[in-house]
Amino acid sequence: MRERPLVYLVPPMAAALYAAVCLELPVQLHIIAPIALLLVLAAVFLRRRKCLLNVFAVLAAAALALTGFAVFRDLRVVPIRALAGETQEITAAALRDAEVYDTDQRVLLSAETTDGRRFRLRCYLPETEPPLLAGDRVRVMATLYVPDTLGGFDRAAYQASDGCYIAGAYATDEEHNAVQFEVLDSKRDSLRFAPQRIARFCRNAVQRALPEREAGLLTGLLVGGSKNLSDTDQTAFRIAGLSHLVAVSGLHIGFLVGFCTLLFGKRWGTVVSIPLVLLFVPVAGATPSVLRAALMYLTAAGGFLLRRRSGGLNALLMALTVLLLVNPYAIASVGLQLSFASTLGLILFAGKLQHALEKPFAGAPKLVRKALAVITSALSCTVCATIFTVPILLTSFGAVSVLSPISNLMTVGVTSLCFVGGFVLCVAAAVCPALVPMLARLVRPLISYLLWSANTIADLGFGTLHPNNTFGLAALGIVFAALLVWLTAGKHVKWKAVLPCLAVVLIGLCIAEVQHQNGRYTVTYLPCGSGQAILLSDTEHAMLIDCGSYRNAARQVREWLRWNGLKRLDTVVLTAVDQGHARNLPELMETVEVGELLMPAGCQERRTNADLLFFVHEREAQEVSEPVTLTNPIAPVELFPITEGKLAVSIADEVLILHSPTEKQLSAYLEQNTLPAAAELVLSANHLSSGESMAQYAEAAGAQHIIIAASSEKGLRSHKGLDVQSTYKEGEIARQFKKE
Repeated sequence: MRERPLVYLVPPMAAALYAAVCLELPVQLHIIAPIALLLVLAAVFLRRRKCLLNVFAVLAAAALALTGFAVFRDLRVVPIRALAGETQEITAAALRDAEVYDTDQRVLLSAETTDGRRFRLRCYLPETEPPLLAGDRVRVMATLYVPDTLGGFDRAAYQASDGCYIAGAYATDEEHNAVQFEVLDSKRDSLRFAPQRIARFCRNAVQRALPEREAGLLTGLLVGGSKNLSDTDQTAFRIAGLSHLVAVSGLHIGFLVGFCTLLFGKRWGTVVSIPLVLLFVPVAGATPSVLRAALMYLTAAGGFLLRRRSGGLNALLMALTVLLLVNPYAIASVGLQLSFASTLGLILFAGKLQHALEKPFAGAPKLVRKALAVITSALSCTVCATIFTVPILLTSFGAVSVLSPISNLMTVGVTSLCFVGGFVLCVAAAVCPALVPMLARLVRPLISYLLWSANTIADLGFGTLHPNNTFGLAALGIVFAALLVWLTAGKHVKWKAVLPCLAVVLIGLCIAEVQHQNGRYTVTYLPCGSGQAILLSDTEHAMLIDCGSYRNAARQVREWLRWNGLKRLDTVVLTAVDQGHARNLPELMETVEVGELLMPAGCQERRTNADLLFFVHEREAQEVSEPVTLTNPIAPVELFPITEGKLAVSIADEVLILHSPTEKQLSAYLEQNTLPAAAELVLSANHLSSGESMAQYAEAAGAQHIIIAASSEKGLRSHKGLDVQSTYKEGEIARQFKKE
């Protein structure tokens, strides 16, 4: 430990902070501080006993990290969050350009209250023309709050990882007008906001030079962010394992440094690259991943210029230490977790794997070895970067791509050319605009190739693993375990005997996965706020029940279909024709092939649903006026009217969907009919207004579990022994059932 203290001390510190921030481990300063002191004293007392010293030093590091977290929380975070629920007049400066929505804009602010308290927050403000830019100063009456978890996304933890411990929204009167809001002045031209001006100039230059689709990708490559990409392209890049291209990290800093080295040589290139990297960090948004990469590079560059060697692992752990000392809540950033996990895999194993892959070709001609080096480098980096990121991807995004080695091999080299070409284009736009059209013509085919590659890989229809792919994940885990054994202790393994056994096990797991999935079907509840969208699917077919929400259910359905390798919807069932159940249906049917469309009979036309009724009749929707059982290859589905214009859906006696009827209508139905049996009941948030009636519905159906498409926290409580889940809080919920 004395030789490499960071290797022993930083991981337990990070683990302790993760437990405190992400797992909400209760930490009390008056308890943890004495424990930390005792552990430090024990480590000092046992310094001559190596094993005991290591144990107590590790425990002391974790305890000290928790102590520091408690101090930071009590002195910095708690006083700010104590403002939650208050409406305060704040004077603030925009730190970044506003994100513009339909009727308002969201801005990262450096705010000050009338009593002198200062803090950062993301705040919704009234729309302005033009939108607010970094450096603009405003005065606003804002209601402060701590963001809640929405759709499975912990917004409070995400914002805290960026140093924002509270959020705000402008206060409104009874007519929904801002109580107080004014733009005071602007300091856009100050040196402080120069990085934001540079980023804005680059975005505008790229958008003027290239078509919208190519400009969106090149903007992400240069300054980070995928918001300028279409939903289709964003999904394609995630499925293909290429989303890191638009998440600025070490890859982009590597491009920048490599370009400097190419122009000026190793030593002077390093000298020139240091100020460029320092400027690039705020231009790219100063995210944890780019900060990690910058700190590591600056450590390595400093060591090179001072002729001192800097180990990659020590630099990585030093960067993590600095970030967590500045803000312990940064440990909750998924970007930081992915960045450090992938870099750790690269440092520990990428060089070894590349050497092992190149070893059989040691006697090949030099030109062949150089060509192979490009391929083996891309392959080893992709595989090793994935080793530690798979658990994070599964828990954070619900899926992991195993196609990334293929997609990265297809794009190796092209990405760096695009980055350099985009950089040169932006420089030309500043000093010689006449060169921009020529540079754009050179860069555009390369950008188009990246888009084509991502979409081609994504359209293969396989290669993604989800948490319910038990056997597939087991196979992936065995492959990684075998790879690690090969790289660390391969000489001690008799591979001639192990490899055939390993191949048999992997083939068996793949066959078992196929058989397991073929024998089951899935019911997926999408997070639609107060609306509803439910997918019934197996490996080849899909049915959609409703498509209405205020969070664009059409986009969610399209993304889900692509992630699961499905091209069409066999059937769409509307349990009601209104905004909550069919709002996004027209958009969906413009982009997704739909077999048959079913709707309830007796729908009454109102002002809010007239357009939807016209649309479904124009699409020749079949009306359901009496109970009917649909014959489909997934599972038996029964539709039955609850009242005029409202349907209920029963899926194989497993799920009963009663989201559309009002509580009064459903109560009347209960008096006259018997509900089908179902283990899981799907209700609207409105049904929670009466706990007794909810229990009555569940008892009549024999349900033990309830799903609520809730629009408020009240939909998240259990009731009288019933397990209640909400897509509002948990996000997408998937259930698997065995086919009969």
